[in-house]
Amino acid sequence: MLIDRKSGRTGNEDRQLAVALAGCAGMLNVLALGAFGLFPSNMTGNATQLSKELLQWDKLEIIPLVLLLSCFLCGAFTSRIAVSLAKKINLRTIYAHILLVEGVLLIAPIIVGFWYPQNLQQGYYLFGLSFLLGVHNATSTQLSQGKVRTTHITGTLTDAGIVIANLLLHPVLRHPPAQMKQFRYLLSVYFTSFTSFLIGGLIGILGYDLWGINAFILAGSILLAVSLLTLIRVMFRKRGKALQGCTAER
Repeated sequence: MLIDRKSGRTGNEDRQLAVALAGCAGMLNVLALGAFGLFPSNMTGNATQLSKELLQWDKLEIIPLVLLLSCFLCGAFTSRIAVSLAKKINLRTIYAHILLVEGVLLIAPIIVGFWYPQNLQQGYYLFGLSFLLGVHNATSTQLSQGKVRTTHITGTLTDAGIVIANLLLHPVLRHPPAQMKQFRYLLSVYFTSFTSFLIGGLIGILGYDLWGINAFILAGSILLAVSLLTLIRVMFRKRGKALQGCTAER
């Protein structure tokens, strides 16, 4: 599900992507809310709050909000740069590599804190998390061509509402069968994204109640597992093809 294939993506691959990445995004948002009192990927809410603080000119509130917005933007920018450069060298596993790095960066500060205690709630982890969620959302958006936006539930529900309207208007508009099939497929992806985000949030609540900020390790581990599984499968597939080629030559 993390490979950019020339033949295109299947519905199952997009739904699997939604389960893994939207679920992880929901978990990270809830964990951040518990640890920092803010949603690191809620750019609509943060921008609205920034407007309020600008009117009151509260610098202590303005600076963190500007940093959150900037970090998320930089994350999306970084993801796009990485994917664009990888396409130049035909590296189709770039999405797995990006998520692998994201998982490591989520886990590393927590693990280091076991030996060198530090107060991750001072803020720098939150801004780093906003950057990583920008990477996270941009990566899934690019891979699925806009169908799976893991942190952007507003957009997901908007798209779902449009598709539902198209399905209900079929007796009037008489959409072609192929288009109706596409509508049903898109609705299944949007529904999967929303449900996975919701379930991820529930898991995040339970995780934070049990382990506190250390629960970020769980979210990072999911990304590590998904990306490593993809890379291992690709490696074995290439090795199998190489062996077949050697056998054919003999």
